[in-house]
Amino acid sequence: MFSKCKVTWLLSLVFLLFSVSCKKNKQESTTFWHAMGGPLGDALRTIADWYNNSSADHITLVNLGNYNTLSQKIMGAVASNTPPTAAQMYESWTSELLSANKIEPLEHYLSEIDSTKIQKVFPVLIEGNKWEDTLITFPFNKSVPVFYYNMDLFEKYGIKEFPRTWQEFREVARKLTIDENGDGKPEIYGTAFTVDVWTFATILYQKGGALLEGDSVKFFSKEGIEALTFLRNLIFDDKCAYLATGYSHQDDFANGRVAMVWGTIVSYAFMKDKINFKLGIAPVPLDKYRKVIISGTNVGIFRDVSESYKKNFIRFLNYFLEDSVQAFWSARTGYVPLTRTAFEHPVLRDFVNSVYGLKDAMLQVEYGDFEPHDPVWFTGRRVLSEEGLEPALRGYATPEQSLRRAAEIIQEEIERKKAYRKRGKSRA
Repeated sequence: MFSKCKVTWLLSLVFLLFSVSCKKNKQESTTFWHAMGGPLGDALRTIADWYNNSSADHITLVNLGNYNTLSQKIMGAVASNTPPTAAQMYESWTSELLSANKIEPLEHYLSEIDSTKIQKVFPVLIEGNKWEDTLITFPFNKSVPVFYYNMDLFEKYGIKEFPRTWQEFREVARKLTIDENGDGKPEIYGTAFTVDVWTFATILYQKGGALLEGDSVKFFSKEGIEALTFLRNLIFDDKCAYLATGYSHQDDFANGRVAMVWGTIVSYAFMKDKINFKLGIAPVPLDKYRKVIISGTNVGIFRDVSESYKKNFIRFLNYFLEDSVQAFWSARTGYVPLTRTAFEHPVLRDFVNSVYGLKDAMLQVEYGDFEPHDPVWFTGRRVLSEEGLEPALRGYATPEQSLRRAAEIIQEEIERKKAYRKRGKSRA
């Protein structure tokens, strides 16, 4: 019979061995933190399973639920020196992590990726992941803005094609705002949208404007005021649009109560089963310049992890760039494939041919641009939305007043960060 002392000692030994085993298992798993939910997460899990089943390596997916949680977890993990191997991240997050020396540039591992695959990636996507000509992150889930439109309504009211310019869009939206019973409230609106920096920025860039340049805010400008005034006038002057919250406008579109809605290319995966009319997808209308803002995240590798885990994740990226994988990823999620040649694969070819206008909408990536990389944009984007766009779109302020207010707040933050950096250098 064991003495109490011996039992206690054995239990302690078992606990110690169990702890070591758990730590060993945890350390030997290449982890990828993401925020892909619904059909997007399903597609990513399938690809990870394919990789794990065909490779001696293993990658573990960790779903953080949403991008806000993901960003918080990343910042907490790097602060405690317990980062994952890799994670999805927006450009402004990357800039913060890069300044803290927490990111391992992908440039260091390009030789591990098939060069022919790199050459097939849309050049703009590679350029968007460079900081001072160094490839820091790698494109992952990329989307472009599109318009979904009700082709049955277009045919009924004699509209032959989706508008090519914003002025034509305004005219079509007015024509498709229908008050069937004459009570002064339309049963069908031409369009609807939310307070969205993406929409504003795309129109701004098309006019030749910018959000930030260097250490200066640039959206409080003639181009910025014109872009916001255009959106505001659709609501208050033309009365052919309304300001929605969440995804209510997409639900109204699916129910036939809105003729045209702006959305991400990925929205199709969530709306397709709700729609009972002939659906069209079109590139966004144009202004002076042919530009759209590319959205979505990139993937970055963290510095403070084992070299073997980093290289395993690079091998997963190499696998992810296979045309067959990119075709599956795009067809299942709606994201733009990273490689042009993926369009030649039967899976993606059949998918884009099944929806009118889908391929042309995806190919907007060829003239895409990006929101600022500057770390200040991590908070600046929210300020622009809440202080610069929303007051004007709700009628509380003029576009000039609201954009000036947002610009002042963001410029103050830029100056504060500059002063902080200057103090840090002087101490060094």
